[in-house]
Amino acid sequence: MTKNFSLLLALRYLNPLRTHVSVITLISLAGVALGVMVLLVVMSVMAGFENMVKDRVLGESPHITIVREMPWDMPNAEGEVESPEQQWRELETRMEGLPNVESAYPLVRDYVIAYLGESAIPVAMRGVDTQDQQAVEDLKKLEVAGDVDMGMGYVGGLDDADQAGEVAVVSSIFAEDHMLQVGDVLEVFSNRNIKQLKPLLERKGSPSVYERFAEDFVRARAHISEHWVEKDGKEQVLFSELQRFRGFVEELQFQNVRKGESDLLTKVVELTQSSEYDDDYNYYEIGRFKQLTDTLDELKNVDVEVLDREEDLQINELALPKDVRVAGIYRADRFAPGPPLLVPLHLAQELAGVGSSGAVNGVALRLKDPYLASQVLDSEVLPSVPAGWYPVTWMKAFEQQFALISMQKIMMTLALSFIMLIAIFSISAVMFTVTLQKKREIGVMKALGATPGQVTNVFAFQGVIVGFAGSLVGVAMSLLVLNNLGLIQGGLRSMGFDPFSQSFYGMDTLPYEINAVEMVLVSVGAFVLCALAAYAPAYVASRTDAAKSLRNL
Repeated sequence: MTKNFSLLLALRYLNPLRTHVSVITLISLAGVALGVMVLLVVMSVMAGFENMVKDRVLGESPHITIVREMPWDMPNAEGEVESPEQQWRELETRMEGLPNVESAYPLVRDYVIAYLGESAIPVAMRGVDTQDQQAVEDLKKLEVAGDVDMGMGYVGGLDDADQAGEVAVVSSIFAEDHMLQVGDVLEVFSNRNIKQLKPLLERKGSPSVYERFAEDFVRARAHISEHWVEKDGKEQVLFSELQRFRGFVEELQFQNVRKGESDLLTKVVELTQSSEYDDDYNYYEIGRFKQLTDTLDELKNVDVEVLDREEDLQINELALPKDVRVAGIYRADRFAPGPPLLVPLHLAQELAGVGSSGAVNGVALRLKDPYLASQVLDSEVLPSVPAGWYPVTWMKAFEQQFALISMQKIMMTLALSFIMLIAIFSISAVMFTVTLQKKREIGVMKALGATPGQVTNVFAFQGVIVGFAGSLVGVAMSLLVLNNLGLIQGGLRSMGFDPFSQSFYGMDTLPYEINAVEMVLVSVGAFVLCALAAYAPAYVASRTDAAKSLRNL
């Protein structure tokens, strides 16, 4: 019996018009097709969703962020201390000269307090260099409403352009959660100012530092007076005793004291310093000790009410909010949310408390190919970054978000694979049933000289045919569903069922990406599993005793 005859006989057994078992076989084929279709649709949608999130992240986030991790007053290789602005501008120029870097720009990030009605909300804020055309163009790709070009300064629609003031762009999530629209005004407080206000308010109306530590001052003053002596036209004091006194004064400087008191304590410490000393003594010109005691007397008699009034002016300056008008809204999603508040660089520096020094958090880089960030970091950026800076790629910064999406894709793939496995198990059960019903036909075939391998082929071909047809139909159905996702979602929404809310996901239609390799692997895998599922019952049938099968003929 040839393979062609085995194939023809297998097709005859699969004829769905002949018996009830053949109908079940057809149902198994449909199960394989549905399993392949659902698996491919979910994998394609998850891949499209991941790429969409990456595109949104890359639209408003730097590809590589070089963060400042050391104080700005560190000397350079020549031993000079450059200003913060000089340092980051030099790094910015150096990075722009790298082959794979498209642009470099300063980055300022911090938290601010935004007052919305009666609520005070901590908000992540990031500065945008509005002079960087590429950064502004990338932001405009995410524009939802208004004008995200913050370099324009004035937002249309106001009665008086002079009232426009500072502008900002907010994320769509932040705008939706707090019902913000273009043109609304936010009162923004610097987070650093809030931190500075706390000690100012705590010491307002409190006793002077001398009153709080009066007994300690008396003992310290008496002790240093005993050891501070005049000899040979100079004043001298044992260094060990001087250290005890200086340590007491320096410790007071860490207390929450008013600025005027802090200045006097600093002056006391400076008066104990000398450029003339030996192993045991410090030496001073005549009159130094009197200057020291006069300063202590001045500290004792300080007018706290005057100092409080001076600090009231500082409190008022720190407590003044910035009125920021919403110029535009950019698209964000909850899986890779950007900062709720984007402001021009100068305003970000002011809110972060570094406006006077010109400091930034770091320098951000945009690459020609963001997906090569790791290679560019290792080959170009790291060798060019000076000490005190630490570079981070966007992949590392958003590692947790993308790991979550990848894990969801894996779990969905595993869960939906069971649909296909159930169909394959049903094929195996059907094949066992078929072999039992065809026991006499098997006996006839073997009596006519069919070998066990030829008998196995008859029933194994049934699984091969089901697997092949089911895989092809599944792939075709998946392509049909993917290319009509918009119509399917529209139909579900018209029935009041919307599992993929536009307000939550920020998109009208589910994104998808057709991966030919994945389709081939899934369809081939289904085909192989179906063939293996049919082989076991076919092998058992081929070992049937022909004499026993024909006994009841």
